[in-house]
Amino acid sequence: MDTINSQLASLTREQVLELTTSEKLQYFNEVVVRHPRMGEAVDNVMTLSAPNTGTDIILMIGPTGVGKSASTATIRRKVLETCGSEMSADPGFIPIVDIEAPASGEPNFSWRMLYTRLGEALCEPLLDRKAPTHAERRILPAGVTAKTTVAALRVSIESALEHRRTRLVVIDEAAHILANCGEAKLIAHMNALKSLANLSGVTLMLVGSYDLYKLPMLSGQLARRTAIVHLPRYMKGSERDENCFRRSLLALQMKLPLDPIPDLECYSENLQQACVGCVGTLKDTLMRALAMALEKRGKWKNEYLRKSLLPEAPLTAILEETLQGERLLANSAYGQNSAAWLKSA
Repeated sequence: MDTINSQLASLTREQVLELTTSEKLQYFNEVVVRHPRMGEAVDNVMTLSAPNTGTDIILMIGPTGVGKSASTATIRRKVLETCGSEMSADPGFIPIVDIEAPASGEPNFSWRMLYTRLGEALCEPLLDRKAPTHAERRILPAGVTAKTTVAALRVSIESALEHRRTRLVVIDEAAHILANCGEAKLIAHMNALKSLANLSGVTLMLVGSYDLYKLPMLSGQLARRTAIVHLPRYMKGSERDENCFRRSLLALQMKLPLDPIPDLECYSENLQQACVGCVGTLKDTLMRALAMALEKRGKWKNEYLRKSLLPEAPLTAILEETLQGERLLANSAYGQNSAAWLKSA
């Protein structure tokens, strides 16, 4: 199944074909193809983020271009749909917020920027004027003003999450939290996130590539309270995976704002290999080819598809990174051990 996230979703195909070039590109950019691997990952996140599951932190991990951002958008939509009646009754209720972990360019990760982005997502007012109060039992250190203390921002975010009754906080590009970190600093970062989840009663979901794998292994406590949701690619040689990839290609093909719609099914096998089995990379490839076609008055040529494929060198790097990540997660992702247990029971 495929969806479009904005008001463009209500347009008929005839209306879509009348859009400007930039609008057509926006239309296709907003198409989300929901496929089995995404559906399973989304369902796992919904289960693990339910109250009282014992999971403070969820790591959604997968190769670049696999569709993690699209999965996150689907999770957001499902949470908002589930909480729709509560949100109508309480306008202050914000069940889910999603932000991107900042890459500030500084040597160390900026918690100030992270908390500020969280506050903005929570509609928290006067973020630059937060100061700890006696009720919070925290005192500003000498020489530090309310405008410079990260502690004040942290306390404000804890309070905002509690008052907004937020259930899930999604942090995309979470690898930025790992930048320039030794093990001791990583443990401190993860303990800070776990503490935020505990004190606020929320589940945190960190989204990123396979470099997030090591986070639960930093301590037994983190391993117990952290779950890994693996969003894998579609594998060559698996009939089921090849069929799923082909159906995703056909779904995207039907949404191309071109007349006539090009027939790309015969390229499915080659595209699966050229996109490392990742539907997100497939969509990016089609997006580039579509841009070329629209520049040529909307006339499709298969040459545009060939030009839009990733070059061999970056494709090889992505594949090597993916293979290594798959090996690391072979026995670590949520749900894998249960299958082995059932076989042995």
